[in-house]
Amino acid sequence: MAGILKWLLTPPPEPERVQPEEIIYRLNDRPPVKVLLAVAGQHSLLALMLMVYALLAAAALDLGYAETISFVSSSLLILGLGTFLQGLRSRITPGVPLVSILSPVPLATYVTIASLHGLGAAMGAIIAANLILMLLAPYLPRLRAYFPPEVIGVVILLLGMELVSSGVSRSVGLNEGTEVSGAQALVALGTLVGIIAASVWGSMRFRIMAVLIGTVIGSLLSLWLGLFDFQALERLEEQAPLALPWQSVSLPMPELVPMAILAFLVVELFGAMDQLAVSLTIDKLNNKKWRRADMNLVSRSVMTNCFQNMLLGAAGLISGGASSAHVGLAHASGVMSRYVSLMTGTIMMVLAFIPAIATLVVLTPEPVVGGVLIYTAAFLIVSGMQLIFSRMLDMKRSFTAGLSIVVGMSLLILPRITEQAPDWSETIVGSALMVGSLCAIGLNLLFRIGIKKTAHTVLENDHPGSEIAEFLEHHGKIWGAREEVIRRAGLAIGEAVEALQGAEVVAGPVTLTVRFDEVDVVCALSYEGRKLKLGQGGPVDLEALLEDEDDAALDASMMQVSSTMIMRLADRVRAFERKGRANLVLQFEH
Repeated sequence: MAGILKWLLTPPPEPERVQPEEIIYRLNDRPPVKVLLAVAGQHSLLALMLMVYALLAAAALDLGYAETISFVSSSLLILGLGTFLQGLRSRITPGVPLVSILSPVPLATYVTIASLHGLGAAMGAIIAANLILMLLAPYLPRLRAYFPPEVIGVVILLLGMELVSSGVSRSVGLNEGTEVSGAQALVALGTLVGIIAASVWGSMRFRIMAVLIGTVIGSLLSLWLGLFDFQALERLEEQAPLALPWQSVSLPMPELVPMAILAFLVVELFGAMDQLAVSLTIDKLNNKKWRRADMNLVSRSVMTNCFQNMLLGAAGLISGGASSAHVGLAHASGVMSRYVSLMTGTIMMVLAFIPAIATLVVLTPEPVVGGVLIYTAAFLIVSGMQLIFSRMLDMKRSFTAGLSIVVGMSLLILPRITEQAPDWSETIVGSALMVGSLCAIGLNLLFRIGIKKTAHTVLENDHPGSEIAEFLEHHGKIWGAREEVIRRAGLAIGEAVEALQGAEVVAGPVTLTVRFDEVDVVCALSYEGRKLKLGQGGPVDLEALLEDEDDAALDASMMQVSSTMIMRLADRVRAFERKGRANLVLQFEH
């Protein structure tokens, strides 16, 4: 047993990383205690401000005051443990500075399942879905083709639209009555103005803490306008200094309802993809010469998040994931050390045993929560649109995004559409986000039929630059590749063909083969002749060249310039000869 534990805690070898100039402390650096406490304190404070989703879930479940405090405290405890495990470097945990928060993505599905089948079914669905994802974690990168940006963009956009109703009703007082309250609307507006002002005109530190700034401004406005519940504040004095987070909770046994598990598996797949993306961001930010993702680290981060979510599910809570806002805070501070996650997780777990902390979160005025939700909804809607348009769109992808949004919005505007749906399907059709997501996934799978991920063309012209650009643009739209990568590939291939002709190593037509696998765009030039010699010689002195009358030296130097351009444009370049043909392969990370 000791041997197994030692093996698990022994970290695997890491790839060599080059420290970027803006990073002060790298992944495995241990900052001074004062620096560590200051940075971890900021992360912990930001995590508390993002506990608003716990309040939404508790309100949707109609929990009482004491139960809501236990809900918030328990969430904080398990999220703190998840954050600590993200910072722990071992064979099964990644050792990265990620902070876990509750995710808004599964909120609607969680509430729907709990209302239809009971809390036990929601608990069982979260546990089962994340257990499946934990087993699939090493293979998630291969599923990227089935969850392209336009599909994930639809999900994020619909998620933002779902939050609009809740945010607006809380902002104007309709959540508690039937009349619009001007005072509450003013508080929500003040909260929004604070967030927007900090985000638009503030420094990097202010932008990262924008939600906190807006919350403080909204709370002060609530106090000034007499909207603060002072009677509830008196309960703060009644709280014990320390208490177990789960003392006011009575949980049922988890139940396994197949449709509930299916619904949550779809939702958690999107959450896993988000975790994968955030982990890749951390990996990239910590390496100045980043070329390929450390998929071992990414898989361990996803597995750790799945384990955390299984604990959240067992405690009757909604699942969570890594916070991109905390990644921004880490990058802004220059402290990207995994010890920040260890310290932040510890602080969060300690705070979970202090009821006064959860009480302060629960006492956040309703219009302040509404203002934060409106900001979140606007941010998610724009982020979803950016994701959808981040790839080159052809007619198929346009229909995938457009029809899915229409289907999801139809359920938001006309919820009575699903009244006649069979009882067994209510878990899925009861959520606009779920129906829109499934529609996007289904259309993406349908339109992928017949699409080849490899294309060939023979370059007949002496100067085929426009021919190459049109060929790549045509297939880039079909595959949904990123436009900037396709443009870069077109420039590099055009320069490579010119270099082949200039070096006089080609004896016949050149065949261009392009392959796309959602991770890389690989362009291969195949021809009869000799392989092109790349990367020879030192820097070119352009002034000396202009004064030199030797044409041969000029040609050699121009070849060196061309070679340098090709290797700068492509992420990897290989030249070799095989079976009587020469090949030049250029690889572009997507």
